[in-house]
Amino acid sequence: MSVNLNSKQATTGITAVLVIAIIVVLNFLVGGLGFGNFRVDLTEDRIYTLSEGTKKILSRINADEPVTIRYYYTTDDRVMPNVLKPHVRAVEDLLLELVKASGDKIILETIHPNPNTEEEDKAREDEIQDMGPVNQEGDKIYFGLAIQCLDQKEVIPFLNPPAPNEGSAVEYDIARAISKVTKPVKSVIGVMSAIPVMGSPMFPFQRQRGQEPWVVVQQLRADYEVVEVPMGTDKIDPNIKVLLVLHPADIAEGAEYAIDQFLLGGGKVIALVDPNSVVAQAFSGQPNPMTGQPGGQINTSSDLKQLFKAWGVGYKSDLVVADMNYRGMLQGRNNPTALHLPAEAINRDDRITSGLNSLVMVTAGSFSIDKREGIDAQTLVSSSEESAMIDITDAEKARSPQGLTSFTAGGRKQLLALRLTGKFKTAFPNGKPAKPAGSPETGGAQEEAKPSTATTPPASVTTPPAASSKEDPKKEAAKKDDGSLKESANSEGAVIIFSDADMLYDAFCVQQDPMTGMLVSRTGNLPAILNAVEVLSGGGDLLQVRNRKSAVRPFSTLKEMREKVESRYRPQLMALEAERGKIAEKMGALRLKRDSKGKGFIIDPQQQKDLEALMQNDVDLSRKVREIKKDQNKEIEYTKTMLKWLNFLAVPLLVSCAGILLAIRRRAATAAV
Repeated sequence: MSVNLNSKQATTGITAVLVIAIIVVLNFLVGGLGFGNFRVDLTEDRIYTLSEGTKKILSRINADEPVTIRYYYTTDDRVMPNVLKPHVRAVEDLLLELVKASGDKIILETIHPNPNTEEEDKAREDEIQDMGPVNQEGDKIYFGLAIQCLDQKEVIPFLNPPAPNEGSAVEYDIARAISKVTKPVKSVIGVMSAIPVMGSPMFPFQRQRGQEPWVVVQQLRADYEVVEVPMGTDKIDPNIKVLLVLHPADIAEGAEYAIDQFLLGGGKVIALVDPNSVVAQAFSGQPNPMTGQPGGQINTSSDLKQLFKAWGVGYKSDLVVADMNYRGMLQGRNNPTALHLPAEAINRDDRITSGLNSLVMVTAGSFSIDKREGIDAQTLVSSSEESAMIDITDAEKARSPQGLTSFTAGGRKQLLALRLTGKFKTAFPNGKPAKPAGSPETGGAQEEAKPSTATTPPASVTTPPAASSKEDPKKEAAKKDDGSLKESANSEGAVIIFSDADMLYDAFCVQQDPMTGMLVSRTGNLPAILNAVEVLSGGGDLLQVRNRKSAVRPFSTLKEMREKVESRYRPQLMALEAERGKIAEKMGALRLKRDSKGKGFIIDPQQQKDLEALMQNDVDLSRKVREIKKDQNKEIEYTKTMLKWLNFLAVPLLVSCAGILLAIRRRAATAAV
């Protein structure tokens, strides 16, 4: 049988084979061998493209002092698990992009530390963490990076695959390491708190294991020099660039004055206050690791009264935000005071919050703004309009099984975080406040606060009257002019305030990855504070990397639709629950009548009938509650089903409509010819 190679069918077949062969070869060259490292990022938020922050960090590398990246990964198929292989390739692609974007100021060395090789010894010398053994022979795998510039070296011991909600975590880790080796001088960050966020040392004599610092402190120490500022200080070290004030419960006026002068002197402040800190409540009374004695109570409410007044910030330290739209889970129950804030509640235009997907704030307060000349206030985080301010008693009820018994939305958003910028004026126009009688002397930012040893004088001892003669006017003027700053020297002052301090507690920031055991961010809480510190300390490039979008998006639209359905049924349910509560009180009063021996109830026939009637009413009300909840759940399920089918059918319908339109257009064009 002869084949005519000049026929139309043969030409088409040969062309198809050649096209397939070319595609296979190109796929091998580009994908298998990495030539060109071509990738097309079609995601909406460009999550697989180098961020602008990374590019800026790369642009600052000195061409005469290149950065060397040694990329270690095991290639032996016997020991390298298949689950890591896609991540190995993804990291290699990222590194190739970094080399290209740096203009060859990054030198990439790929090393394969397979079992029983010299490369394995080199990996250990570079402090790359081994994982294993993975088999009976004791073989181990390596997958890490060593990044070096001159004598500065940073190691990423093991490159865990990022969690779904972490975005581009590997890019951030590499960009941070490059930034650190090319800029070895660290900024100083101060931390002032009434809660032991800095942890405590180990005391072997008491056999007490010291408390670890909070994760936020550990993260800050990776990039900055972190020092503790005592709550009783009256002066803050000017070498501190950013002061983090976390739950300043019962802060003294002198400490507020110290913060005021620090700000006017050019320092930057991040303050987190709280109307009802659940973390402070948990830490209260914990034993002192040095003495073993019970610790003191920590006020659950914190405020910066003098400073807020001067900055034009209103804040009520006895009111908590409850939000039905953004309510989250706390202690296994839905709680409107445990705010799970989606991206819609976060300012997308501010550098600090632009890339955050969510925040968690527990029993947060609310701010208001009273405009001050020279100070610009910008909202960073806010609640939904389905929110209201409730007192602390109701906030405690919201944590109990019964929950809130009544709720009426205020119809306006509550301000949960603000950024203040501009030229600040002092909150202490009369100068440094006098110390209370018997207060201890403090030695500045680096000295630990000393417990007061002053005792209250007996009632019989009276203070001698002040001298009636007037002092020299020059001395009075000298007292008033004590060197206090009255306003900031420039218009670049900056303060960031949050109405919740619990948001930085480990449980609300991070969670343990069940596969690797590593701590990963569960919310945007930790990135928000790290971003704020970086921007205020003069950086800002890394936060563009840290804020990379996640491939996983929350179902915010579904949550809002669910809340609309629940809001229609909520008044009926609350009314029925209130009626059941009254019935329970009446039944309880009847059941309290017992005989003297406690063997049973002594109830007359009429009371017995009343009790049975109340019990029947309670059963009827329970049935009504169940029926209403069934109707509510049916409507919610119907909404979810409609959204699901809309998602499934939308794209096929659009493609079909486009095809029909093209077919109609082609037929019309053919008919015209």
